[in-house]
Amino acid sequence: MKRIALGFAALALAACSPPAQDAQMEDVASSTPPGAAPAGCFAEASRDWSAVGGQYYVIEAEATGATCREATATLRITTSDGTVLFERAYPTAQVSLAFAPNADQSTLRSELEAWTQNTAETPTADWLPAWPSGAPKPPYFQPAEGVTRNTYEGARGNQGPVFCYPDGGESNACVALAGTNATLLGSWTPERP
Repeated sequence: MKRIALGFAALALAACSPPAQDAQMEDVASSTPPGAAPAGCFAEASRDWSAVGGQYYVIEAEATGATCREATATLRITTSDGTVLFERAYPTAQVSLAFAPNADQSTLRSELEAWTQNTAETPTADWLPAWPSGAPKPPYFQPAEGVTRNTYEGARGNQGPVFCYPDGGESNACVALAGTNATLLGSWTPERP
């Protein structure tokens, strides 16, 4: 009789305990940053960037989505006091140069860390290809909407900081910086030998 009573007590305790699946969902929600909506996949990375001329920026990247495969990644350039100078979001599936299609959360974090590294050959805009007078665009470079030859060549001539990062399957977006101004110049595709 004592064993039967202990068996019923164990069953009653098990019935009152939350299911294991709910406990797992609570863990995922508690790892989501404050103020962010819970997601099935979330990762972030950031790095300090000391650009030429004593200019200092923070490069931040985060990705969130129902799954890591469906995540949207955002790259942000801020000043040291947190002022956002540039921000652009991309579905990770469209940036195959930076993100693997079957990444898990751990892999996605590593990919974001790599995404925050400057891919420019040198950290100043003067290394970008010249935009010849009368040409529709510079060689191996697709200017961003609204970027004129004067804007592009002005950034090259200023020899200010430039930050480039993968934005597609073969291209790298390049952002020219000057103090608290940031201009997306467009996408550079490295020359193929």
